[in-house]
Amino acid sequence: MRITELIPSMFHRRLLLLLLAMGVPLAGVVAQLARLTLSDQAGNLAKAEERLVRHQWTPTIRGRILDRKGRVLASDRPSYNVTVSYAVIAGDWPREQASVAARRAAGHTWWDVTPDERRALVADFLPVYLDHVDRFWTTLADRIGISREELDQRRDRVISEVERKFDAAVRVRLESAVAEAKSRDDDQTLDVLEPLLAAGVSSEYLARIAEAIAAAKARGDSFAEATLKSLEKTCKQPIAEQRGQHTIAARVDDSLAFSLDLISQETVAPSLKLLNDDRVSLIDVARVPEVPLMPGLRVSDSGDRAYPYESIEVEIDRVSLPAPLRSDERAVITVDGVACHILGRMRDRVFAEDSGARREFLDRNPDLAEAALGGALNDRGGYRDTDRVGDTGIEGSQEHFLRGLRGVQTRHLDTGAVEVLNAQGGRDVALTLDIMLQARVQATMSKELGLAVVQPWHHQESSTQPLGTVLSGAAVVLDIDTGDILAMVSTPTFTREQARTDPESVYSDQVRMPFLNRAIAKPYPPGSIVKAMVLTEAITRGLHTAEQRIACSGHLLEDKPNILRCWIYKRFQTTHTAQLGHDLQGDEAIMCSCNIFFFTLGARLDTAGITAMYRRFGVGNSFGLGVGVESQGHIGFIEPGTNRSPNDGSDLETPDAIQMGIGQGPIAWTPLHAANAYATIARRGVKYAPRLILGTPRPEPVDLDLSQPAIDLAILGLQKSVTDKLGTGHHVRIDEHDEVTFNAEGVMVWGKTGTADAPDLIIDPDQDGPRRAYLAQEGDHSWFVVLVGNDRPQYAVSVLIEYGGSGGKVSGPICNQIVHALKAEGYLK
Repeated sequence: MRITELIPSMFHRRLLLLLLAMGVPLAGVVAQLARLTLSDQAGNLAKAEERLVRHQWTPTIRGRILDRKGRVLASDRPSYNVTVSYAVIAGDWPREQASVAARRAAGHTWWDVTPDERRALVADFLPVYLDHVDRFWTTLADRIGISREELDQRRDRVISEVERKFDAAVRVRLESAVAEAKSRDDDQTLDVLEPLLAAGVSSEYLARIAEAIAAAKARGDSFAEATLKSLEKTCKQPIAEQRGQHTIAARVDDSLAFSLDLISQETVAPSLKLLNDDRVSLIDVARVPEVPLMPGLRVSDSGDRAYPYESIEVEIDRVSLPAPLRSDERAVITVDGVACHILGRMRDRVFAEDSGARREFLDRNPDLAEAALGGALNDRGGYRDTDRVGDTGIEGSQEHFLRGLRGVQTRHLDTGAVEVLNAQGGRDVALTLDIMLQARVQATMSKELGLAVVQPWHHQESSTQPLGTVLSGAAVVLDIDTGDILAMVSTPTFTREQARTDPESVYSDQVRMPFLNRAIAKPYPPGSIVKAMVLTEAITRGLHTAEQRIACSGHLLEDKPNILRCWIYKRFQTTHTAQLGHDLQGDEAIMCSCNIFFFTLGARLDTAGITAMYRRFGVGNSFGLGVGVESQGHIGFIEPGTNRSPNDGSDLETPDAIQMGIGQGPIAWTPLHAANAYATIARRGVKYAPRLILGTPRPEPVDLDLSQPAIDLAILGLQKSVTDKLGTGHHVRIDEHDEVTFNAEGVMVWGKTGTADAPDLIIDPDQDGPRRAYLAQEGDHSWFVVLVGNDRPQYAVSVLIEYGGSGGKVSGPICNQIVHALKAEGYLK
């Protein structure tokens, strides 16, 4: 049927079309309105439901740090402080809340009344909040078990101290304004400000400034008035203590801390009984917002992280020491700051980047993210302003594993139901370290034992290291079979208390640098300890054979006897060929530490081969131990203005390769690199990544595919170095008598000394300022690296003493005592 038949009138047909044209867009508007209405209802419903739910956090405990034997090296000592915001303490909070309540209750009529009426309405609300705070103080006193009088006294002491600091800050600000005016030669401003500074005391400055403003206004001095108003604004700026929390009760027990932490998150409707009844009818009291039941209250961790082995008393048998230090009486040495470089420390301040690092960590660890985020409002391990944060060392690198997850208690106000998600303590982190071995090694390198002090038998040739100078250094002990670090000592060290109370002594000593972990963070020229590796590389590459001999001519270049010399020629004007009666094989060259032999191998390896050798043994790579800054070492010359080098040999020439054959020239590595290289030799060319944290993944072992006859020859040379009388590590000469370096019964030692030319340490106290730079240290670094075991190499030990001089005389006796330490702690029979 056609439309003309249904609607015969043209007028009605046109009217229908017009209605349809208007109805289509109208339908869209109606649909959108319906959608928004439903959405708004859903949103309001969600908000209403949210108001019927209370979420309260419960605290957690940080995980422990353990050594390889389960000893607790770091743990939380439960201790909490009860703090209150200064706004509540000083009485500002009731005034702020009264103003908020008055505005909310008045609604849109707030702007229809006069300022006096507004002030009157605020004044009506003020008793409500004064009473609320008063009841809070009474309740808090009762909760923490003290009288209200005692609590009021604590509060008044806080106010007095903050006011004192604020007054001092006002004076500093006024002095700064005067100094700035003087720098501009602004006499007009000085005429206004100097009388204030001269006449007043800090507690009167703001009052005097107000009086001066009124006087300037009265006399029509607009410049003085503006200047003083600007100063007044600056001086009234609150200091940090006026914005922060203050401890009212320190070190409360767990149960009280947890209960207060829960109640601190509760809110209530304020009691309006004290309102002026005449005004109640004019306002909507339902609009008055809830307030905290315990305003300004916060429970914070007091920051007690216990490090029970930070100070250890060590007993050392002195019968194995060099004769001048030997005694039948045992030495009892207290070592402080044990493993402080490794364990690190906490800080009480949360930085913005901490939250970002937390998010990145959860993104990388979905399993942990699920535990942290599941069933909670947000990250249960997230940061609050008062949280402690792992700052350095293991505490820093393992922060998000050690960090626990808070619990959540959810209370449904409509039903009374309570849901509890329990707190989860942080994970324990176990280290490969043996803390007692660590302490023994540190004691061995202590001033009290005397080995790391310049002694007469050292024959120290440095002008900056007179007799009695305490020497800095580092030592590493590696388990060869696993690559685990058993001890890693850097001296001098420091304590956390020292870093907190006397940071200058830790961070500003440019010579001894206690904060520096010398075992991993600073590279040193290796000197002769690399000769075993150079031999294996040359033979592996077919540039030398195990049977081949090289003559020691005293100096490498026939016509230049004053450069590229052997140490024996330099000191005694002879050669190792003359000493032995024949040219040297590889094992003899290691034993005697013949420079000419290894200059020759360096030349044969040339830049490509010597670079490859050092890279094989780890130079150019750090180990990612998780204890802070690690040096990769460097191959080649340091780029100006940086601590980097190419590490690919691109900047080397053959003369550099020759020097690098004896561990000199543009090459440096750390004591950990050295210990790991020797452990690789002991494993017959299999390289492990050293490990400090048990259970952490690490790269698969790498077989360097070294010549096995070359390794045999190198190990034989290392053995002869400490067992043959001609070996540089065999003995120490003291008072015209030779004392065997290693004297631990039943223990086998393979090792190599190193005396490495070191760059002068120049200190410029004020960086090109008027004070002159000076030579702080000069001389040679002292090295000794050994493999030690009962019937095979079991442990690698490296010792480095900065500017100590002779490797054999200085580092040798220290290395010997570390072998005794391994016996004392049960690692050697």
